[in-house]
Amino acid sequence: MTESPTRDLLVIDDEESICLAFRRFFERRGWRVRAASSASRGEREFATRRPDVVFLDVRLPDADGLDVLRRLREADASVPIVMVTAFGGLQTVVGSMREQAFDYLPKPIDLDQAERVAQRATESGGGTVAAQTAAPPGGTSGEEMIGTSPAMQSVFKRIAVLANSDCAVLILGATGTGKEMVARAIHAHSPRRDKPFVAVNCGAVPENLVESELFGHVRGAFTGAESDRVGKFEAADGGTLFLDEVGELPAPAQVKLLRVLDSQVIERVGSVEPRKLDVRVMAATNRPLATDVEAGRFRADLYYRLAVVEVEVPTLAKRLEDIVPLARHFLAQANAAAQVEADAEAALRAYSWPGNVRELRNAMIHALAVAPRGGERIRREDLPEAVRRGAPALGGPVSEVGALARRYAAAVAEATGEDEDGLLAAAVRPVEESLIRRAMEACGGRQTDAAGMLGLHRNTLRKKLREYGIES
Repeated sequence: MTESPTRDLLVIDDEESICLAFRRFFERRGWRVRAASSASRGEREFATRRPDVVFLDVRLPDADGLDVLRRLREADASVPIVMVTAFGGLQTVVGSMREQAFDYLPKPIDLDQAERVAQRATESGGGTVAAQTAAPPGGTSGEEMIGTSPAMQSVFKRIAVLANSDCAVLILGATGTGKEMVARAIHAHSPRRDKPFVAVNCGAVPENLVESELFGHVRGAFTGAESDRVGKFEAADGGTLFLDEVGELPAPAQVKLLRVLDSQVIERVGSVEPRKLDVRVMAATNRPLATDVEAGRFRADLYYRLAVVEVEVPTLAKRLEDIVPLARHFLAQANAAAQVEADAEAALRAYSWPGNVRELRNAMIHALAVAPRGGERIRREDLPEAVRRGAPALGGPVSEVGALARRYAAAVAEATGEDEDGLLAAAVRPVEESLIRRAMEACGGRQTDAAGMLGLHRNTLRKKLREYGIES
């Protein structure tokens, strides 16, 4: 029997622990692994012998990883290159896709996921899965999107992929998660970025004026129509129309919207003159539209027309790693010198944030307004009362487990003044085991769900499951 050839993997990363982890993990699975701690050495290794797949860090001591990606692609475009980084903002993800990276993985690296990506890369026979969906250069969403959590990295990858498509997108998420920001980011990185982005809140328009708001009207079309009016569709011609809270549309408007989506032709209210448009439509809802369809409150054909691709924006409770960086970001927008003290950070992490990112932003505005010394130091007592008190988490038993774990850890850290020393570990260990067991039971043994609600990375949860002898 002929043995399969050994596959060659090149890791370019200045973190020795990352290179060692890749070497140990992949060599046990039959790969030949080479590691380089700098861009120059990595490019030499690449030139010496072409690897089957490359894992390339975005930040290297002697070069920008995206520049290295570009040079490697110029040398041999057939080699799949996977970008990895601990600083995965939206611009980095979009830049990686634009430069035709095969895929993008955030740190800390999930090696099981890395293996799946490497396997897929070698089986694809080429290096440019992302190249088919690469976003054009330039573009900005107007406000920076912050998030290094796995949940937000997934959203960033969706944005990068959808930016080069013209398909309809339905953005799902609870109130305050930032659905409009996602829509604006897709538009800003798309070929339509120089054309209008027009947003309309379907739930804020009186029912008798919805059609006029969307499609416009002519003079005399109804009482009060004293002149012709351009609707949101015409205002967005060439660009993007964002329909926020689309589930609030009344039935007659749903019928007309479906017709316009299919034909890209509108008629102003009171007119029979057709107007051909070129508009990309994105919609958002915090309602379960599929349930509304089953109940007859929303047209099934319109739902499927809007939901060609769905993007789910996570709640803040599912992206715990982002809470403090987001808080600092909001503070810096108003006062670049503002600092968050440790006790305030602990309170921010312990709170459940039912209002999501919007509530966090408002909490930081509140803190700046009441903090002494011009808001240079944000203390726990400067935060809103609900945050200081640590309101119970919403969303059922799994959320309650996560909130309890965060509040307990924050309380112990505050009481002992310790962060990582043995005293804290000894105090937390018995409760940690109990919480992990309860979370796993509540999630039906699903590690990803349990890790998200407990604020742990999947790899960390797996390690703790082994440590405590808990079976999935």
